[in-house]
Amino acid sequence: MLNKIILWTLLIAPWFTLFLLKKEDIKRFMPSAIFASYLMIIYNVIANNQKHWVFNETLIPWLKPLFVSGVFGAFPVITLWIFYFTYRKFWIYLVTNILLDFMFAIFPIHYLFQDILGIYKLVNISSWERFILFVALSVIIYGFYKWQEMIFKPELKERGRT
Repeated sequence: MLNKIILWTLLIAPWFTLFLLKKEDIKRFMPSAIFASYLMIIYNVIANNQKHWVFNETLIPWLKPLFVSGVFGAFPVITLWIFYFTYRKFWIYLVTNILLDFMFAIFPIHYLFQDILGIYKLVNISSWERFILFVALSVIIYGFYKWQEMIFKPELKERGRT
């Protein structure tokens, strides 16, 4: 029961933090957050097919290949906040992602979810391989953000913002 409460909290609670941001900031960074979630969905489906892990606890049984709480809850919101705090500072963005990816893939979140709570168990992928994959995905997400920012730059200039 505790695991379900934790998973539901991870799915819902992060979205409430968006009330702390301005509407313009959410509009600026949300496409990157959605893209990040899309990449994580693809990764989760591939990882499920490759049997990278076994889920012992899930929120929505028919979405068992996905870590629903992360893909649709914490991950997009955390991505949005990272872009908010590291706007136009690639190296700070990268270091922030390396630290957070380490926390998720190796310690303490992975340790908590796998070893203490037993929500999932990694099988055919190591924590370090997953960490490297997450860092690589963060660079791809940043590339998407830069591309998306170039597209919308004329619109921002028309409104008097750069």
